Order: sequence, then C-alpha cells, then structure tokens
Amino acid sequence: MAKKKSVKRVKRVNVNMPQEELVEDILLRLPVKTLLCCRCVCKSWLSLISDNNFATSHFQLTSTHRRIFINRSARKSLPVDGDAWLHDDSAYASSNLDFIRYQSYVGIMGSCRGFLFLHGDIDFYLWNPSTGAHKQIPASPITHDNDGYELLSGFAYDQSTDDYLIVSLFCKCDGAIKLMIFSLRANKWKPMEVASHLPDITTAVWDCVPKSGLSLNGSIHWIVYNEETFKNVIIAFDIKEIAMLEIPLPDDFISICSNFSIHYDLIEVGGLIGAWMHDLNTVKIYVMQEYGVHSSWTKIIQFSADPVLHKDLYIACLTKCGDIVGRNYKDRLVKFNDKGKKLETLRSNKYQWVVYTESLFSLPSSGRT
Repeated sequence: MAKKKSVKRVKRVNVNMPQEELVEDILLRLPVKTLLCCRCVCKSWLSLISDNNFATSHFQLTSTHRRIFINRSARKSLPVDGDAWLHDDSAYASSNLDFIRYQSYVGIMGSCRGFLFLHGDIDFYLWNPSTGAHKQIPASPITHDNDGYELLSGFAYDQSTDDYLIVSLFCKCDGAIKLMIFSLRANKWKPMEVASHLPDITTAVWDCVPKSGLSLNGSIHWIVYNEETFKNVIIAFDIKEIAMLEIPLPDDFISICSNFSIHYDLIEVGGLIGAWMHDLNTVKIYVMQEYGVHSSWTKIIQFSADPVLHKDLYIACLTKCGDIVGRNYKDRLVKFNDKGKKLETLRSNKYQWVVYTESLFSLPSSGRT
C-alpha cells in the first residue's frame, strides 16, 4: 500500500480585512531575508518594515531558528537552517565579519533577540546576522586596568527598559569577585554590588576565555562549581531584579570542579532550559519542564558513549526531529540521532556555534554602526 502523503497545513489569511492590514499580515509571515528586499518596493513598505513594533510582532510570530557557525580565526560565519544537513552546501551563506578589526580570535558568547554576542581579544561585539546591524563594545575598566580576568559573561535584553545588557563576572587580582554590567542605552560599564552575595564558585576557564551564559526567562544562566557544597549548580542573574539565584541541577548530574575528559553545559530545548553532560561512559540531556523547580528535571536522552565516536563531544543544540548537533575531538561538526548513532560530519574545523532566532531588530540609540 502506498504511503499516504502528508499535507502541510497553511494558516489562512483573512481576506476581508482592510488592505493595509492585509498587507501587514502577509509581510509578517515572510522571512527576514525576504523582508529586507521588500523594503525597496515602496516607501510605505519601507516605513512599515523599519518600524520597531513590526519587528517585535514579526519576531513573536515567526521565530525562525537558525544555527550559525563562526570560524574563530578566519572571522567567517556560516548560518544554517535548524534541520538542514551539515554537508548541504545550499544551506550555507558564508559571510565575513569585516567589522571586527585587529582581532586574532573571535568567540561566540551567546545570542538574544537575533543578536550574537561576540568576544574578541579584548573588545566585545553585538551583531545581527540577518540585518548586518552591529556595534563594538569597549572592554570593561577591569580589563583595561589589568586588574583581573573574566570568569563569566552573558548578554540579555531588559524589556522593562528596552535595553540590551552585557553582564561580566570578574575575579580581581586581590581575589575578590566583581560584577560589571554594560548598558547599551547608557553606553557605559557599571559595577554592581550583587556579586558580593555569590557563593564561593569556580568555573573551568581555560585559555583566558570566559564561560558564556544562556539567556532565557529574563535571566542569564551558567553552570559553575560551588566550592561550599562541592556540587555543580546553575547560577542565574535576573537582569530586571539585579539578583543572583542558584538553581540545582538534576540529582545524577556530575559534580566536579574541572576535568578535561568530562564535559557539560546548558542548552535551550524548545524554549526551556536544558543541561547536557558527557562523561567517559554516557551522554545525557535533561530539560527543566518548570523553571526553577528541581523536581521538574526530565532526562530526555541517554546513550552509552563510544570512546572514539563520542570522544570530547560538545553538544550545540537539538534539531526539531531530536537529532544532536555538536563538535567532536577533531573540532568537526557532527550530527547524531538520539541513540548516539552518527548521521554525518562536516569536514571543517575551528568552528564555534550558537542557536539564534532571526529578527529585524536594531540596537537602541545606535542602529547600524
């Protein structure tokens, strides 16, 4: 018997609405790349698509997720559709990061509302790959004064003030922990006293590269090792309340300060916080079904780790169909199914990655710089 072909249902457009509303309703359903071309059709479309309210509605309605891979030394990027095959050349649209000058290293520190948070040798950069909008952020006073080194870093959006914030946690030369926040609206760094309430923590920070945080639910999250309880925990910085919270990890999540053969981090899974770990024997992925509730941690994937196939596996994201995309010990991008079977490998190296949502947003009081 022939397999019945599935038919994709498309949401109908209300043709009885006024013409202007009908045009806007249609445009809201188009991808960012198409909308950028539509701005050239007429002045009214340019005005509509450039409006911040339109950008917000489009972001909430479409939510087109993409993965982007950045070559850390060549300053090149590869945006890829969420479920595309890694070797599908048609899925790639390579672009140069020419706005990043005189940097020998470029790392991805996170994403928020379509913007990527990039870290150079010293300075930070914000970049919207969809529109090209970008801004260079100066290094913090602590970095300029050589008074310490960065442990944690993150990037988030404060809806209450319509402001983007960069949060950095530093270990000063005298051993004190200092929290610094950069506001794009104020265009300056500001120290915050909340750092004094942090637990005694350490993070695995090698090569002087700070650990990046996951922005979700109005907070930035990191996995750290609490030296008081001898456990790995999640610390979350609430950008609205300017408060630091501690969230326990699953009971069987590994607790270790540092070990080069054991890897773990946070990922976003369907709008929820996820945590993955890879030790010598197993690969596990968990999801917190209810934010902040320890009992809601659910293990969604577990398989035995092959010492060769999964050696030094770092997980980037899960696709819509549940496949795992990550980086292996050869610095190559790989895709596995939920049983750990390798599906494909991209023969490129020296890439970092992040999952971001396409948007039309510009930066407050800056736009394209």
